Amino acid sequence: MILLRIPSIYQRHIARKLAQRYLLEASYTTAVTIDAIDAITHELLQRHRNKAKNNLFNVNDLSLRYFMKADNNEPKKDVTALTAEELDNLVVELFEKHKHKLLKDTITECHEKKILISENALKKLFRSSSMSGKVDTVLLLQKYSMKIDPYLFKRNGEFLHYVAKAQCMKGNSEKGLFILKQCYEKFDGLRSFYRIILRELIQDTVLNRSEASLVVFKKYMLEFSEKYKDHYPLVCFWYNCWSSTWFSDQMLADELLESSKFLQDIVKDKATAFSITILREYNDDAVLRLLQNLIKYKMMDEYVKVLQVLFAYKLRNRDLHGCTEIVRNCEALGLSLPMSQQGKYIKMLINNKEIDGKIIKPNFKLKF
Repeated sequence: MILLRIPSIYQRHIARKLAQRYLLEASYTTAVTIDAIDAITHELLQRHRNKAKNNLFNVNDLSLRYFMKADNNEPKKDVTALTAEELDNLVVELFEKHKHKLLKDTITECHEKKILISENALKKLFRSSSMSGKVDTVLLLQKYSMKIDPYLFKRNGEFLHYVAKAQCMKGNSEKGLFILKQCYEKFDGLRSFYRIILRELIQDTVLNRSEASLVVFKKYMLEFSEKYKDHYPLVCFWYNCWSSTWFSDQMLADELLESSKFLQDIVKDKATAFSITILREYNDDAVLRLLQNLIKYKMMDEYVKVLQVLFAYKLRNRDLHGCTEIVRNCEALGLSLPMSQQGKYIKMLINNKEIDGKIIKPNFKLKF
C-alpha cells in the first residue's frame, strides 16, 4: 500500500512544481511580450511624429500663417543697388503681391538710408494702403515722407487724409473723421481734395458699414456743413442714403433733411436734377419719396417739376398704370401737366385701355 501511495504523492509533488514553473515562465514570457509590443508601438509612433515634423505639407501647417511665413522668408533686396525705377517697381509690386512685412522692411531701410522713393510711387502706396485699411503701413509711409521729403510732406497736408481714410476703412469711423476734421482746420487750402476723400468714404460706408458708422458720419457731415460752411459732404451723404434700397438708410436721409435747413434749400434747388439722375438708374421709388418730402416742406413748384420728370419717365417706359396714378394725383391736388405730356398719355390710353385686366374709364379732367 505504501509503495502504491509513494508514486502518487511524488507525482502530485512533481505536478505541483511543474505547474509553478509553468506559471512563472508564462508570467515572464507575457511580461517580455508586452514590453516588446510597447517598445515597437513607441518606436512606430516616434517615427510617425518625426516624419510628420519633417513633412512640409503637414495638414497642421496648411494655414494662411504658413503661406504668409513663406512669403515673408523671401530675401530682401538691397535697395542701395537698385535704380530709382527699380525701387519704385519693387515697392509697388510688394504691395500688390500682399508681401506687407517685406514692404515695411524695405520702406524702413529706405528711411534709415535716406533713399528716395518717387512721389508717384509713394502716393500710389498711400492710396492703396489707405483703401485697404492698413493703418500701420500708412503711418510708416507718413514717417518716411516727413524725414526724406519734408516739402512733399507739408505740401500734401502731412498725408493726414490717408491716415483718416485708413482708419475709416478699418472700421474706426470716429477716429478717422476726427482726423479729417483736424485736416479741415489745419489745411483749409486742401478742402477740395478732402471732399473727394469724404465722397469715397461716404459711398463705402453706406454700402458696406454698420449703422453705428452711419450715425457717426451723420454727426460729422452736419458739423462740416454748419461749422465750415462746406455743404457738399452733407449733400453727398444724403444723396447716397436717399437713393439706397435699405429702409434704414432712407430713414436716415429723412432725418438729415429735417436736421438741416441748408440741406433743404439745396434739395429744393436740385430736386429736378437729382430726379433725372436717379431715374437713369431706374430708381423711381426714390423719386416718389422725394415727392413726399417736397410736399412735407411745402415746395410745390419743385414738386410739379419733379412730377413732370417722373411722368415723362413713365411715358417713355409705357407704364400706363403709373401714368394714370400721376394724373389722378394731379387732379386731387389741383395741378396740371404740360399739354404735350397729356397728349401722349391720351394716345397711349386709346391704344391700350386695359390696366391690370380692367377697363380704364377716365374720371379726371385734363387741363389744357
